[in-house]
Amino acid sequence: MLYVSWDPILIGISFLVAFIASFVALDSAGKVATSEPRSAIFWRFSGGATLGIGIWSMHYVGMLAMKMPVMMHYDLELTLLSFIIAMLTSILAINIAVAGKTLPTKRLLFASLLLGTGVVSMHYLGMASMMGFITIYWNAALIALSVAIAFLSAWVALWLAFSLRQNTHGVFINRVFAALVMGGSISAMHYTAMSAATFSSDGTGIVIRGHATTLMSHDVGELGLSLWVATTTLVIFGIMLFISMIDSQLRTSRLTDSLRQLNQQLEKQAYYDPLTGLANRSQLDNLLDACLGKASATRSTFALIYMDLDRFKLVNDAWGHHIGDQLLVAVAGRLSACISEKMSLARLGGDEFTLLVPDTHEDEVVALVKHLVATIQQPFCELNHVINVSLSAGISYYPQHGDTAHELKLKADTAMYSVKQEGRNSWAVFHAGMAQKTVDDPLFLQDLSQALSRDQFELWYQPQYHAPEHALAGFEALLRWRHPTRGVLLPATFLPMLEKTGLIISVGRWVIDAACRQLQHWNNQGFRHLTLAINLSPSQFEQHDIYDQITDSLQRYHIDPMQLTLEITENTALKNIERSVQLLNQFAQMGITVAIDDFGTGYSNMLMLKRLPATELKIDRSFVKDIRDNSRNVKIVSTIIDIAHSMNMHVVAEGIETAEQQALLTNLGCAYLQGFLFARPLPVEKVAVLLQQKRFTLSLECSDSSQKKPA
Repeated sequence: MLYVSWDPILIGISFLVAFIASFVALDSAGKVATSEPRSAIFWRFSGGATLGIGIWSMHYVGMLAMKMPVMMHYDLELTLLSFIIAMLTSILAINIAVAGKTLPTKRLLFASLLLGTGVVSMHYLGMASMMGFITIYWNAALIALSVAIAFLSAWVALWLAFSLRQNTHGVFINRVFAALVMGGSISAMHYTAMSAATFSSDGTGIVIRGHATTLMSHDVGELGLSLWVATTTLVIFGIMLFISMIDSQLRTSRLTDSLRQLNQQLEKQAYYDPLTGLANRSQLDNLLDACLGKASATRSTFALIYMDLDRFKLVNDAWGHHIGDQLLVAVAGRLSACISEKMSLARLGGDEFTLLVPDTHEDEVVALVKHLVATIQQPFCELNHVINVSLSAGISYYPQHGDTAHELKLKADTAMYSVKQEGRNSWAVFHAGMAQKTVDDPLFLQDLSQALSRDQFELWYQPQYHAPEHALAGFEALLRWRHPTRGVLLPATFLPMLEKTGLIISVGRWVIDAACRQLQHWNNQGFRHLTLAINLSPSQFEQHDIYDQITDSLQRYHIDPMQLTLEITENTALKNIERSVQLLNQFAQMGITVAIDDFGTGYSNMLMLKRLPATELKIDRSFVKDIRDNSRNVKIVSTIIDIAHSMNMHVVAEGIETAEQQALLTNLGCAYLQGFLFARPLPVEKVAVLLQQKRFTLSLECSDSSQKKPA
């Protein structure tokens, strides 16, 4: 028997080679999941090749660590064959293990058997390549143990390669630990297999199970093998580590760029509106604070303009939100084209826009806001739809209306809502007489939800006059909320919240009941000729029992259906045309008058309107506001009246404020008028006084004429 000693330094180097090979293989496998398809193929093959080369190198370094008293040589062909087997089986096994998103047990077992077989074959071929005047005797039990360790090592290596392929938190530490486990397993297999061999100088061949095998003639010495193994290992590992480092740097650079872009996007989202690209509410607050600081230091004046599209909700209801979004983008474009570089335009959300005008004076702001209102009034064309909207704007000035951002925003908002209450499509500068927007109070919703049960809602009545005779024909019922501390509030203040919360359904039932009860009271007083119009909200109109609600109230209060007028907007009527036709036909058959309210502000389709059993058309106040001889609105209103008459509909014009408007609309053939020129909405007690004045009541005139008997 030959005495065998071991070089501890080379043993350490062999383990280090196994560890480095394992780490590089795991690192390469980890890049598979996060790489492009082509790059993933490279990392799968390079990781497998590195593992195979590392196992082979570790084996031969371990063999070189074994010192015997004879000079050893290694067969070149067997050495190369062992190298090829180690590399190919490692590549195939790694590809099988990390190719899919999951690693089923069957696939892991197959890949482990493949890699284990390759490792065992490589090792024993390497042992067979040893050439010298020695004989090798084998311990069968240790051979079996080495084979078991080889398959277990392969299973551990492939499972770790799959498990650690994702870039997770602490991945570097995990891979170092896994590489230590893999390197230890590979080393354990090698040195167990080496310990199964006993060397003797009593022959010239290798004995396996007692049989001799003749060695091949081509050989390489220990020195040449050591240089070849060292060179190959260092070059391969060096190249792989270099590629891995370059890839990591590129990934880090790409990640940095991605994070920078993401931060920019997040910053943009935080301060700019994603739809229009304008500044958002947060950015406006920053700009406003900066403007306040500068204006305070320089004692200059700036203006804050709040703007809101009139009846924008109808756009979304009629054509959908995609059309509404395109309209908002178009509006933002028109507004931006009207302003200078020193100004800041923002979108607060929905259809609300804000304009900050620094270092300005009143004349400049007035000219600007007039231009903005006129610009938005021009028709928009979005996806072959012609859309008409208008703009309401409110203005506050620093320091005239406040020296804080909250004061200026609140007062500009209040001025804008005042414009909406007065008819829309205009602008106003805040003054103390304007009612503040009460929904800013956090207790507003709580008060509103209890208003009905506390009997705080009222119906006020605005007279409607028969134009040719200037005689009272009836009233329109308008909802008011008598708040215990804030006084009488107009619908624009609380109606949107009623609709948003669904409270409009219960309040709408109350309106129908209260209106019919009031009609009964007037009938009992002898005013049976009066009509009363009530508005049905879209939510009310869509209720399945709206017909029963109205017929029940008419029967309960003994009201002639011909005295009642139901007003719905054109968009509400056309939203579900089939149901609208069926329901309105039922009302018409009873004798109830159906009126189309706010006509001309939506997307008027006279052909569709012909299908509705409507007998009354109400022209919106926005057309009446600027009506004058030879104006564009005159032509529009004249056309509407002519078409309505051709469809046997009478026309009501609201918003009459001047005698010129009254005369012009009367000459155009408008039969009924209402507006501040005749009377503002009145509480019920003042209506009683109005009804007693003969010159304003048709009923008293009819009564006088009936008392005159023919001669």
